[in-house]
Amino acid sequence: MSVSIYVLECVVMCAVFGVFVFGMLLVNPVSFIGDYPPEIQAQYYSSQHKEAVKEKMTFITILRKVIAIIAFLFLFAWMAHQAGAETFVDGLLMLYGYMLVLAAFDTCFLDWVLFPNIRRVRLPGTEHMDREYHQKWFHVKAMLPEVPVFAVGGVIISLMMTWIW
Repeated sequence: MSVSIYVLECVVMCAVFGVFVFGMLLVNPVSFIGDYPPEIQAQYYSSQHKEAVKEKMTFITILRKVIAIIAFLFLFAWMAHQAGAETFVDGLLMLYGYMLVLAAFDTCFLDWVLFPNIRRVRLPGTEHMDREYHQKWFHVKAMLPEVPVFAVGGVIISLMMTWIW
């Protein structure tokens, strides 16, 4: 395993993810409304005179998500291979690490540092809610249920990696 390649991949992965998420929020601050604390969501809907409506999944939306998941499966398998994973266990550990790094980056940097402190990406009508935007525990509780899912994803991607390469 090449530690330098692995670390470089993690840095690039986090940078690309951060630019993608931050860019989407600059274009449309409501993109990830479900990821905000309930107090912020309630204030947004109240201030905008809108009602919270859960969007229905269309066939096109489902298709896009399936294509994105498949693309990410192959991307992560390729990354692990490039970093030197040769066995299923090597791949599993590396892939679980990728996912943990990405989750930690999302929670600790994007959710705790950038979004609470950059008013441009706050939802309209909630710009004044500093305390609510700085709820660290809310974001940790949202991330924790994903950790076991990472293991399942790691198994699937590791199997792909050992099968393809």
